[in-house]
Amino acid sequence: MGALRLSLSKPGARLIVGAAAGIIIVTALIVGLIFVPGGSSSSPILPSPSDSPSPSPSPTPAPPPKVASPINGVMLDQSVYESLQAKAPLAVMIENHPDARPQAGLNQADLVYEAIAEGGITRFMAVYWSTEAARIQYVRSARLYYIQWAAELGAVYTHWGQVEDPGPVDVWPVLARLNMRDLNGLFLGEEVGYRDESRLAPHNVYTDTGLLWRAAQAHGFNGPPVLEPWKFKEDEPQRPANPAERAAPVVNVTFGSPGSAFDVTWYYDPAKNGYVRSEGGAPHTDATTGEQLTTRNIAVQFAPLRPSGVKAYNIIDTVGSGPAVVFQDGVAKVGTWRKDSEAGRTRFFDAIGQEITFNRGRTWIEVVPTDSPVNY
Repeated sequence: MGALRLSLSKPGARLIVGAAAGIIIVTALIVGLIFVPGGSSSSPILPSPSDSPSPSPSPTPAPPPKVASPINGVMLDQSVYESLQAKAPLAVMIENHPDARPQAGLNQADLVYEAIAEGGITRFMAVYWSTEAARIQYVRSARLYYIQWAAELGAVYTHWGQVEDPGPVDVWPVLARLNMRDLNGLFLGEEVGYRDESRLAPHNVYTDTGLLWRAAQAHGFNGPPVLEPWKFKEDEPQRPANPAERAAPVVNVTFGSPGSAFDVTWYYDPAKNGYVRSEGGAPHTDATTGEQLTTRNIAVQFAPLRPSGVKAYNIIDTVGSGPAVVFQDGVAKVGTWRKDSEAGRTRFFDAIGQEITFNRGRTWIEVVPTDSPVNY
Protein backbone atom coordinates (compact mmCIF):
# COMPACT_ATOMS: atom_id res chain seq x y z
CA MET A 1 0.00 0.00 0.00
CA GLY A 2 3.02 2.35 0.62
CA ALA A 3 4.02 1.90 -3.02
CA LEU A 4 0.52 2.87 -4.01
CA ARG A 5 0.74 6.12 -1.99
CA LEU A 6 4.12 6.95 -3.58
CA SER A 7 2.57 6.65 -7.01
CA LEU A 8 -0.01 9.31 -6.07
CA SER A 9 2.67 11.86 -5.14
CA LYS A 10 4.94 11.46 -8.16
CA PRO A 11 3.22 11.72 -11.52
CA GLY A 12 6.10 10.10 -13.36
CA ALA A 13 6.10 7.19 -11.04
CA ARG A 14 2.33 7.02 -11.31
CA LEU A 15 2.52 5.82 -14.85
CA ILE A 16 5.24 3.31 -14.21
CA VAL A 17 3.78 1.97 -11.00
CA GLY A 18 0.31 2.13 -12.43
CA ALA A 19 1.42 0.12 -15.40
CA ALA A 20 3.15 -2.31 -13.08
CA ALA A 21 0.02 -2.56 -10.99
CA GLY A 22 -1.97 -3.32 -14.11
CA ILE A 23 0.43 -6.11 -14.96
CA ILE A 24 0.17 -7.38 -11.40
CA ILE A 25 -3.62 -7.28 -11.54
CA VAL A 26 -3.81 -9.07 -14.90
CA THR A 27 -1.26 -11.61 -13.73
CA ALA A 28 -3.24 -12.16 -10.57
CA LEU A 29 -6.37 -12.73 -12.58
CA ILE A 30 -4.63 -15.32 -14.73
CA VAL A 31 -3.13 -17.03 -11.71
CA GLY A 32 -6.51 -16.96 -10.04
CA LEU A 33 -7.90 -18.95 -12.91
CA ILE A 34 -5.27 -21.66 -12.43
CA PHE A 35 -4.72 -21.84 -8.67
CA VAL A 36 -7.19 -22.23 -5.90
CA PRO A 37 -6.75 -19.60 -3.17
CA GLY A 38 -5.32 -21.03 -0.01
CA GLY A 39 -1.58 -20.31 -0.01
CA SER A 40 1.38 -22.22 -1.28
CA SER A 41 -0.35 -25.56 -0.63
CA SER A 42 -2.83 -25.00 -3.45
CA SER A 43 -2.75 -27.65 -6.21
CA PRO A 44 -3.68 -27.22 -9.86
CA ILE A 45 -7.12 -28.19 -11.11
CA LEU A 46 -6.60 -30.80 -13.83
CA PRO A 47 -9.36 -31.82 -16.19
CA SER A 48 -11.00 -35.13 -15.26
CA PRO A 49 -10.87 -37.88 -17.86
CA SER A 50 -14.62 -38.15 -17.52
CA ASP A 51 -14.94 -34.52 -18.59
CA SER A 52 -13.59 -35.41 -22.07
CA PRO A 53 -16.38 -36.28 -24.50
CA SER A 54 -16.20 -39.95 -25.57
CA PRO A 55 -16.81 -40.79 -29.22
CA SER A 56 -20.23 -42.24 -30.01
CA PRO A 57 -20.11 -45.92 -30.99
CA SER A 58 -20.53 -46.51 -34.72
CA PRO A 59 -24.01 -47.80 -35.51
CA THR A 60 -24.13 -51.46 -36.50
CA PRO A 61 -24.98 -51.61 -40.19
CA ALA A 62 -28.29 -53.28 -40.93
CA PRO A 63 -27.93 -56.66 -42.67
CA PRO A 64 -28.86 -56.59 -46.35
CA PRO A 65 -32.47 -57.54 -47.04
CA LYS A 66 -33.04 -61.16 -48.02
CA VAL A 67 -35.32 -62.75 -50.61
CA ALA A 68 -36.13 -66.46 -50.89
CA SER A 69 -35.19 -68.29 -54.08
CA PRO A 70 -38.47 -69.45 -55.67
CA ILE A 71 -36.93 -72.83 -56.55
CA ASN A 72 -35.10 -74.00 -53.41
CA GLY A 73 -36.11 -71.44 -50.78
CA VAL A 74 -32.54 -70.41 -49.93
CA MET A 75 -32.42 -66.83 -48.65
CA LEU A 76 -30.46 -64.61 -51.05
CA ASP A 77 -29.22 -61.05 -50.58
CA GLN A 78 -31.56 -58.64 -52.33
CA SER A 79 -28.75 -57.54 -54.66
CA VAL A 80 -27.94 -61.14 -55.59
CA TYR A 81 -31.61 -61.94 -56.17
CA GLU A 82 -32.00 -58.93 -58.44
CA SER A 83 -28.87 -59.87 -60.42
CA LEU A 84 -30.39 -63.30 -61.12
CA GLN A 85 -33.59 -61.95 -62.65
CA ALA A 86 -32.14 -61.93 -66.16
CA LYS A 87 -31.48 -65.67 -65.97
CA ALA A 88 -33.97 -68.40 -66.71
CA PRO A 89 -33.70 -71.71 -64.83
CA LEU A 90 -31.83 -74.45 -66.66
CA ALA A 91 -33.22 -78.00 -66.63
CA VAL A 92 -30.38 -80.27 -67.79
CA MET A 93 -30.72 -83.97 -68.65
CA ILE A 94 -27.93 -86.06 -67.04
CA GLU A 95 -27.62 -89.79 -67.56
CA ASN A 96 -27.15 -92.50 -64.93
CA HIS A 97 -25.91 -95.44 -66.95
CA PRO A 98 -23.03 -97.14 -65.08
CA ASP A 99 -20.72 -96.14 -67.97
CA ALA A 100 -21.56 -92.48 -67.25
CA ARG A 101 -20.59 -92.53 -63.59
CA PRO A 102 -19.52 -90.63 -61.64
CA GLN A 103 -21.58 -87.64 -62.67
CA ALA A 104 -20.58 -84.03 -62.11
CA GLY A 105 -22.78 -81.08 -61.23
CA LEU A 106 -25.62 -82.79 -59.35
CA ASN A 107 -24.40 -81.45 -56.01
CA GLN A 108 -24.57 -77.90 -57.35
CA ALA A 109 -28.18 -78.09 -58.55
CA ASP A 110 -31.07 -76.30 -56.84
CA LEU A 111 -33.39 -79.23 -57.56
CA VAL A 112 -32.95 -82.75 -58.99
CA TYR A 113 -35.52 -85.10 -60.54
CA GLU A 114 -34.79 -88.83 -60.90
CA ALA A 115 -36.97 -91.28 -62.81
CA ILE A 116 -36.64 -94.38 -64.96
CA ALA A 117 -35.81 -93.74 -68.61
CA GLU A 118 -35.85 -97.29 -70.00
CA GLY A 119 -34.53 -100.72 -69.16
CA GLY A 120 -34.71 -99.88 -65.46
CA ILE A 121 -31.99 -97.23 -65.94
CA THR A 122 -32.75 -93.96 -64.20
CA ARG A 123 -31.97 -90.51 -65.55
CA PHE A 124 -31.64 -87.15 -63.82
CA MET A 125 -32.91 -83.69 -64.62
CA ALA A 126 -30.85 -81.14 -62.69
CA VAL A 127 -32.20 -77.62 -62.28
CA TYR A 128 -29.90 -74.60 -61.87
CA TRP A 129 -30.81 -71.00 -61.16
CA SER A 130 -29.29 -69.60 -57.95
CA THR A 131 -26.29 -71.93 -58.27
CA GLU A 132 -23.56 -72.52 -60.84
CA ALA A 133 -21.72 -75.65 -61.91
CA ALA A 134 -18.30 -75.51 -63.55
CA ARG A 135 -18.82 -78.95 -65.06
CA ILE A 136 -21.99 -80.97 -65.73
CA GLN A 137 -21.63 -84.50 -67.07
CA TYR A 138 -22.86 -86.43 -68.96
CA VAL A 139 -25.71 -84.85 -70.92
CA ARG A 140 -28.25 -87.12 -72.61
CA SER A 141 -31.47 -87.06 -74.56
CA ALA A 142 -34.99 -85.85 -73.83
CA ARG A 143 -37.95 -87.81 -72.51
CA LEU A 144 -41.44 -86.33 -72.55
CA TYR A 145 -42.21 -86.57 -68.81
CA TYR A 146 -39.08 -84.59 -67.92
CA ILE A 147 -40.32 -81.89 -70.29
CA GLN A 148 -43.55 -81.70 -68.29
CA TRP A 149 -41.56 -81.22 -65.07
CA ALA A 150 -39.33 -78.58 -66.69
CA ALA A 151 -42.44 -76.76 -67.89
CA GLU A 152 -43.71 -76.24 -64.37
CA LEU A 153 -40.50 -74.33 -63.55
CA GLY A 154 -40.48 -72.12 -66.65
CA ALA A 155 -37.06 -73.67 -67.33
CA VAL A 156 -34.93 -73.82 -70.46
CA TYR A 157 -34.92 -77.53 -71.27
CA THR A 158 -31.39 -78.69 -72.09
CA HIS A 159 -30.51 -82.05 -73.66
CA TRP A 160 -28.52 -83.82 -76.35
CA GLY A 161 -30.92 -85.54 -78.72
CA GLN A 162 -34.47 -86.75 -78.24
CA VAL A 163 -36.94 -89.57 -78.70
CA GLU A 164 -38.79 -88.88 -81.93
CA ASP A 165 -40.31 -92.23 -82.80
CA PRO A 166 -43.89 -91.75 -83.93
CA GLY A 167 -46.48 -92.32 -81.28
CA PRO A 168 -46.90 -91.47 -77.60
CA VAL A 169 -43.18 -91.02 -76.82
CA ASP A 170 -42.43 -88.41 -79.51
CA VAL A 171 -41.11 -85.33 -77.69
CA TRP A 172 -41.65 -82.82 -80.50
CA PRO A 173 -45.42 -82.41 -79.98
CA VAL A 174 -44.89 -81.92 -76.24
CA LEU A 175 -42.16 -79.30 -76.76
CA ALA A 176 -44.43 -77.44 -79.18
CA ARG A 177 -47.59 -77.76 -77.12
CA LEU A 178 -45.89 -76.40 -73.99
CA ASN A 179 -44.00 -73.71 -75.95
CA MET A 180 -40.78 -74.90 -74.38
CA ARG A 181 -37.54 -72.99 -74.64
CA ASP A 182 -35.20 -75.70 -75.84
CA LEU A 183 -31.42 -76.11 -76.07
CA ASN A 184 -30.74 -79.28 -78.05
CA GLY A 185 -27.05 -80.07 -78.39
CA LEU A 186 -27.72 -82.47 -81.25
CA PHE A 187 -28.44 -79.40 -83.38
CA LEU A 188 -26.63 -76.62 -81.53
CA GLY A 189 -23.41 -78.53 -80.88
CA GLU A 190 -20.83 -76.54 -78.93
CA GLU A 191 -23.38 -73.90 -78.00
CA VAL A 192 -24.63 -76.53 -75.54
CA GLY A 193 -21.66 -78.76 -74.71
CA TYR A 194 -18.56 -80.63 -75.78
CA ARG A 195 -17.61 -84.24 -76.32
CA ASP A 196 -14.80 -85.73 -74.26
CA GLU A 197 -12.90 -87.57 -77.00
CA SER A 198 -11.24 -89.83 -74.44
CA ARG A 199 -14.61 -91.46 -73.76
CA LEU A 200 -16.99 -93.43 -75.96
CA ALA A 201 -20.21 -91.80 -77.10
CA PRO A 202 -22.90 -91.35 -75.99
CA HIS A 203 -21.50 -91.16 -72.45
CA ASN A 204 -19.19 -88.23 -73.07
CA VAL A 205 -21.00 -84.89 -73.43
CA TYR A 206 -20.19 -82.32 -70.77
CA THR A 207 -21.16 -78.70 -70.27
CA ASP A 208 -21.34 -75.96 -67.63
CA THR A 209 -23.90 -73.41 -66.49
CA GLY A 210 -21.95 -70.44 -67.86
CA LEU A 211 -21.98 -71.87 -71.37
CA LEU A 212 -25.67 -72.76 -71.13
CA TRP A 213 -26.76 -69.34 -69.87
CA ARG A 214 -24.82 -67.66 -72.68
CA ALA A 215 -26.53 -69.95 -75.19
CA ALA A 216 -29.92 -69.31 -73.62
CA GLN A 217 -29.50 -65.55 -73.77
CA ALA A 218 -28.23 -65.74 -77.35
CA HIS A 219 -31.53 -67.43 -78.25
CA GLY A 220 -33.59 -64.90 -76.27
CA PHE A 221 -34.31 -67.31 -73.41
CA ASN A 222 -34.13 -64.96 -70.44
CA GLY A 223 -35.49 -64.82 -66.90
CA PRO A 224 -36.85 -64.44 -64.40
CA PRO A 225 -38.30 -67.84 -63.40
CA VAL A 226 -42.04 -68.14 -63.81
CA LEU A 227 -43.35 -70.71 -61.35
CA GLU A 228 -45.53 -71.28 -58.32
CA PRO A 229 -43.05 -71.66 -55.42
CA TRP A 230 -43.37 -74.35 -52.80
CA LYS A 231 -43.56 -73.38 -49.15
CA PHE A 232 -40.27 -73.31 -47.24
CA LYS A 233 -39.32 -73.30 -43.57
CA GLU A 234 -36.33 -73.10 -41.25
CA ASP A 235 -34.66 -76.31 -40.07
CA GLU A 236 -36.21 -78.46 -37.35
CA PRO A 237 -33.49 -81.09 -36.86
CA GLN A 238 -33.94 -84.03 -34.53
CA ARG A 239 -37.38 -82.96 -33.45
CA PRO A 240 -39.85 -85.49 -32.06
CA ALA A 241 -42.09 -86.91 -34.75
CA ASN A 242 -45.81 -86.26 -34.41
CA PRO A 243 -48.23 -89.22 -34.58
CA ALA A 244 -48.46 -88.88 -38.37
CA GLU A 245 -44.68 -89.20 -38.79
CA ARG A 246 -41.99 -91.75 -38.03
CA ALA A 247 -38.21 -91.59 -37.76
CA ALA A 248 -36.42 -92.16 -41.06
CA PRO A 249 -32.64 -92.30 -40.56
CA VAL A 250 -32.27 -94.52 -43.66
CA VAL A 251 -34.35 -94.31 -46.84
CA ASN A 252 -34.13 -97.00 -49.53
CA VAL A 253 -35.57 -96.14 -52.98
CA THR A 254 -35.39 -99.19 -55.27
CA PHE A 255 -37.00 -97.95 -58.52
CA GLY A 256 -38.62 -101.36 -58.70
CA SER A 257 -35.35 -103.32 -58.72
CA PRO A 258 -34.01 -103.96 -55.20
CA GLY A 259 -30.28 -104.61 -55.19
CA SER A 260 -29.72 -103.29 -58.71
CA ALA A 261 -27.15 -100.71 -59.82
CA PHE A 262 -29.97 -98.14 -59.55
CA ASP A 263 -31.02 -99.03 -56.02
CA VAL A 264 -30.59 -95.82 -53.97
CA THR A 265 -30.10 -95.41 -50.24
CA TRP A 266 -30.14 -92.08 -48.43
CA TYR A 267 -28.63 -91.75 -44.93
CA TYR A 268 -29.68 -88.99 -42.56
CA ASP A 269 -26.85 -86.75 -41.31
CA PRO A 270 -28.03 -85.03 -38.07
CA ALA A 271 -25.08 -82.62 -38.05
CA LYS A 272 -26.17 -81.14 -41.40
CA ASN A 273 -29.86 -81.98 -41.12
CA GLY A 274 -29.79 -83.56 -44.55
CA TYR A 275 -29.29 -86.85 -46.35
CA VAL A 276 -26.26 -88.32 -48.14
CA ARG A 277 -26.69 -90.62 -51.11
CA SER A 278 -25.42 -94.08 -51.99
CA GLU A 279 -26.26 -95.94 -55.19
CA GLY A 280 -25.72 -99.57 -56.09
CA GLY A 281 -24.26 -100.18 -52.62
CA ALA A 282 -21.55 -97.49 -52.80
CA PRO A 283 -21.36 -93.79 -51.92
CA HIS A 284 -22.54 -91.69 -54.86
CA THR A 285 -19.90 -88.98 -55.33
CA ASP A 286 -19.25 -86.02 -57.62
CA ALA A 287 -16.55 -86.59 -60.26
CA THR A 288 -15.10 -83.11 -59.82
CA THR A 289 -15.16 -82.55 -56.08
CA GLY A 290 -15.21 -86.13 -54.80
CA GLU A 291 -17.96 -85.14 -52.36
CA GLN A 292 -20.87 -87.45 -51.65
CA LEU A 293 -24.18 -86.23 -53.05
CA THR A 294 -26.48 -84.57 -50.53
CA THR A 295 -29.98 -83.19 -50.25
CA ARG A 296 -32.09 -81.37 -47.68
CA ASN A 297 -35.39 -82.98 -48.70
CA ILE A 298 -36.35 -86.19 -50.49
CA ALA A 299 -39.79 -86.29 -52.09
CA VAL A 300 -40.73 -89.79 -53.24
CA GLN A 301 -43.53 -89.59 -55.79
CA PHE A 302 -45.33 -92.82 -56.72
CA ALA A 303 -46.55 -92.45 -60.33
CA PRO A 304 -47.91 -94.91 -62.90
CA LEU A 305 -45.18 -96.13 -65.27
CA ARG A 306 -46.17 -98.22 -68.27
CA PRO A 307 -44.57 -99.41 -71.51
CA SER A 308 -45.23 -97.11 -74.44
CA GLY A 309 -45.29 -99.89 -77.02
CA VAL A 310 -42.45 -98.11 -78.84
CA LYS A 311 -39.13 -99.91 -78.36
CA ALA A 312 -38.19 -99.91 -74.66
CA TYR A 313 -39.51 -96.42 -73.93
CA ASN A 314 -41.82 -95.82 -70.99
CA ILE A 315 -44.56 -93.37 -70.19
CA ILE A 316 -44.93 -91.86 -66.72
CA ASP A 317 -48.18 -90.15 -65.84
CA THR A 318 -47.09 -86.81 -64.40
CA VAL A 319 -50.55 -85.21 -64.36
CA GLY A 320 -52.97 -86.33 -61.68
CA SER A 321 -52.32 -87.42 -58.11
CA GLY A 322 -50.99 -90.32 -56.11
CA PRO A 323 -49.18 -91.41 -52.95
CA ALA A 324 -46.02 -89.65 -51.78
CA VAL A 325 -43.58 -89.68 -48.87
CA VAL A 326 -41.44 -86.65 -48.02
CA PHE A 327 -38.30 -87.17 -45.92
CA GLN A 328 -36.82 -84.24 -44.03
CA ASP A 329 -35.44 -83.51 -40.54
CA GLY A 330 -34.87 -87.26 -40.13
CA VAL A 331 -38.57 -88.13 -40.30
CA ALA A 332 -41.01 -89.38 -42.95
CA LYS A 333 -44.22 -87.56 -43.85
CA VAL A 334 -46.69 -89.81 -45.65
CA GLY A 335 -49.10 -88.02 -47.95
CA THR A 336 -49.95 -87.38 -51.57
CA TRP A 337 -48.79 -85.46 -54.65
CA ARG A 338 -50.87 -83.58 -57.19
CA LYS A 339 -50.19 -81.96 -60.57
CA ASP A 340 -53.22 -80.43 -62.24
CA SER A 341 -51.86 -79.86 -65.76
CA GLU A 342 -48.78 -80.48 -67.90
CA ALA A 343 -47.30 -77.12 -66.94
CA GLY A 344 -48.84 -76.98 -63.45
CA ARG A 345 -46.61 -77.28 -60.39
CA THR A 346 -46.35 -80.64 -58.65
CA ARG A 347 -47.29 -80.16 -55.00
CA PHE A 348 -46.96 -82.42 -52.00
CA PHE A 349 -49.46 -82.75 -49.14
CA ASP A 350 -49.40 -84.48 -45.76
CA ALA A 351 -51.86 -87.03 -44.43
CA ILE A 352 -54.45 -84.38 -43.51
CA GLY A 353 -54.17 -82.51 -46.79
CA GLN A 354 -51.91 -79.65 -45.72
CA GLU A 355 -49.22 -78.65 -48.20
CA ILE A 356 -45.82 -79.83 -46.99
CA THR A 357 -43.28 -77.13 -46.21
CA PHE A 358 -39.75 -77.93 -47.39
CA ASN A 359 -36.41 -77.16 -45.76
CA ARG A 360 -34.44 -74.49 -47.58
CA GLY A 361 -31.91 -76.06 -49.93
CA ARG A 362 -31.68 -78.78 -52.53
CA THR A 363 -34.56 -81.21 -52.97
CA TRP A 364 -34.42 -84.55 -54.80
CA ILE A 365 -37.68 -85.76 -56.32
CA GLU A 366 -37.59 -89.53 -56.75
CA VAL A 367 -40.37 -90.57 -59.14
CA VAL A 368 -40.90 -94.32 -58.74
CA PRO A 369 -43.41 -96.83 -60.13
CA THR A 370 -46.50 -97.22 -57.97
CA ASP A 371 -45.49 -100.77 -56.95
CA SER A 372 -41.85 -99.87 -56.23
CA PRO A 373 -40.62 -100.76 -52.72
CA VAL A 374 -39.48 -97.76 -50.67
CA ASN A 375 -38.15 -98.76 -47.25
CA TYR A 376 -37.48 -96.64 -44.19
